[in-house]
Formats: sequence, C-alpha cells, structure tokens
Amino acid sequence: MKIVKNIFSLQLAHELIRGLIIFAFLFLTSCAGSHSSMYDSDIPLTKDIAKAKTSQLTIRIPQGWFTAEDNENNLIDLWLIKDDYSATLNFVTLNLDSATVKEIRSDETNNLVRLSELFRRAKFGKAIQKFTNQEIFEINKKQFAAYEYADNSKRLIRVVVFSYGAKFYELSAIPVKTQNLQELYKIQNSVLSSID
Repeated sequence: MKIVKNIFSLQLAHELIRGLIIFAFLFLTSCAGSHSSMYDSDIPLTKDIAKAKTSQLTIRIPQGWFTAEDNENNLIDLWLIKDDYSATLNFVTLNLDSATVKEIRSDETNNLVRLSELFRRAKFGKAIQKFTNQEIFEINKKQFAAYEYADNSKRLIRVVVFSYGAKFYELSAIPVKTQNLQELYKIQNSVLSSID
C-alpha cells in the first residue's frame, strides 16, 4: 500500500511539474516582445514625404502612389491614392473627449480597436456581419492593431489603429478596383513602417 501511495505521489508531482512547465512556456510566449503582422512591410517606399494636417505625423509615399487633399469635409488627415485610382490609404484622426482618452489609455491598443469597431458598426449597422483577421503587432517597436471588415459595397477594408504623440489614428486600406488585397495590406504596413 505504501509503495502504491509513493508511486501515486510521484505521478502527481510529475504532472504538477509538467503543468508548471507548460504554464511557464505559455506565459513567456504571451509576454514575448514583438508580434509580427500577418502582412509583411517590405514594399519599397519613395523618399517623398507626406505630412498629416493635424499633427507632426509624417510618412513616406509608396512607389506608384500620390497624396491628395480631402476637399469635401476635411475628415481625412492624410490621403494617399494609387496612381491608377485602384486603392486608397486614408489616415483619419480620432477626435475624442478627455474622458474617452483617459479610458482608452488604461488598455490603449485593445480599447482603441473596440472603439474603432464601434464607429464602423454605427456607420454601417447590420451591413457589417463580422470583423476578421484581428491582430496586434509591432513595426519598428511601435504597436498597432488591425481588423478587416466588408463594407456595404462588399469591399474588404483593413483598418489599423495606433497612437502618435497625443493623437489616435485609423489608417484604412480601401480597395476601389484592386483585387490584390494582400499587396494593398503590405503597402499599408510598409507606410506604417515609415512613421518616425
């Protein structure tokens, strides 16, 4: 009986140690520094610089793209358009009250994504079925979060949210005519990699 008890104790200790090792591994991998995006950021950029209207945010313009002004209602802070007009990249500043900013700062990345998704649901209502490909990632030690959704025109749009200085931004990659979403989203990440 004593031998059976000792064997049982050894098995229990072995399972406990195994569980602690698995827990430690999961904890360390979840705390690991940088997470890569599901899309690369290796598309060549020109040396041309574009500057946001409301902050010091500057980016390098991708090859085959140009900047434009939002003449209608000044919602777009920085607007890039592909030369053939097949896609756009829109930087929009999120203008938030101080209470919302304070709430966001408690868990900045996750709260910023939730707020951005709420804006989309408010704008498109039931036309948005779900948000997909949600991710949190780093480029050049800056943290970003992204998600994708289909708008009421069935275009698959990727939105990246981030903070820059005291401001919060959304960068939307909008396919107008392009079918190559993978390349568009790589360009989006490449532009993000140029933020100083």
